[in-house]
Amino acid sequence: MKKIILSILIGSNCFGQVFEKVSLLQSGSNDKRIIIAVLGDGFTSAQQSSFVSSAQTTVNYLFTKSPYKEYKNYFNAYAVKVISAESGVKHPGTATDVAEPVIPVTNPNNYLGSTFDVNVHRCIYSNSTNKVGQVLAANVPDYDITYVLGNSPEYGGCGGAYAFASTNSSANEIVVHELGHSFGKLADEYWFSGSLESPNKTKTSNPSTVKWKNWVGLNGIGVYPHAESPTWFRPHQSCEMRYLNQQFCSVCKEAIIERIHSLVSPVDSYTPANNAALSANGNITFTVNEILPIPNTLVNTWKLNGTTLSATSNTLTITPSQLNSGSNTLLFSVTDNNPLLKVDNHSTLHFTNIVWTLSKSTLRVSSVKAEERKFSIYPNPTDGEFYIRGKQDFSKDVKIEMYDTSGRLISVRTVLKDPSTLFVSSKNIPAGSYLLNVKESGQLIISQKIIKE
Repeated sequence: MKKIILSILIGSNCFGQVFEKVSLLQSGSNDKRIIIAVLGDGFTSAQQSSFVSSAQTTVNYLFTKSPYKEYKNYFNAYAVKVISAESGVKHPGTATDVAEPVIPVTNPNNYLGSTFDVNVHRCIYSNSTNKVGQVLAANVPDYDITYVLGNSPEYGGCGGAYAFASTNSSANEIVVHELGHSFGKLADEYWFSGSLESPNKTKTSNPSTVKWKNWVGLNGIGVYPHAESPTWFRPHQSCEMRYLNQQFCSVCKEAIIERIHSLVSPVDSYTPANNAALSANGNITFTVNEILPIPNTLVNTWKLNGTTLSATSNTLTITPSQLNSGSNTLLFSVTDNNPLLKVDNHSTLHFTNIVWTLSKSTLRVSSVKAEERKFSIYPNPTDGEFYIRGKQDFSKDVKIEMYDTSGRLISVRTVLKDPSTLFVSSKNIPAGSYLLNVKESGQLIISQKIIKE
């Protein structure tokens, strides 16, 4: 799982204060989950119960919104009780988009420096975001998502390196929207000139080439110009990224799921582990414990020595007669077939493989080597050129094979672009489906379908 670790911090004090941490959602071990850290600002020591209540409410609400609700099992969440000397969010009264002061001018001594009037009145942010980083490093160093709740009943929030929201009655929706920016990397779908090309914002107007072309005509997705700047286009007219109290459009849902897939593997654990001593005279059971979406949309495949088996569950039993003398390779692969993704036309295919290497002697399986690896293939479908990226480096002895539906080997050109990225080119092959096999030192580590357009 990808983690954001803060080891170098800006500022004279590189050691953030340790505060009490409260679990808001615990789905599994932190090293196998996406970690949400909720920080409070402008809450005094006497107001911490109010902060934890607000944090819990916002987390609970987040997981009522698709696609977070489908992937709730992939997350853990914590509230960090940041104690401020004084209560509230700063309000300098300097915004030019309203007739200030809309609310009283105040300058409370809050710990993280949260303030209104960051360009516009309703934008809450901090000029001391290094303090946010210090608190995260000291309290939740393995966080993936964070947002700050500012103790103010006034409507406000903003996204950036961190998301900020007030405790206004709209806090739940503000958090969802702002995490669309800071986590999903989404643009506003109301007009905001500060954002550029994003998963849900583009200058391409052609429905057949726009980045969300696979959704056009479905679920209200189209290519809609911004009235304020008609050379820019959005995919939907009433998405959560345009109006509060809406749902994310299909394009934004897919972008958020893409982010989830990039951070966490659907594999929680597996057995047998490395160096297990197994008898070759009895059946051997292999189990992969998966983190299931709600409802479960994972698709499993098993291959023994390159041959696809009929099993599709997370457990497989191998009989002694199925194993060859010498080395055997069992490959388990899991992908996500969620209909919220245009799976056959999704730009990146994410999958996790478990490979067991079993060395069979006359009397027993003398050794087991098990390894989990996470990969992505993009773009897929392809015009004939695509990349294979691994979370781990490839060995120098790596071989690519592509086969057409008749089993004929297709000639491809392969370049190791960097230690973890392979480039594959076969521009002149006909459109259709192909089988991609990747081997390291003769061992099959990837076997996936590639679509050539």
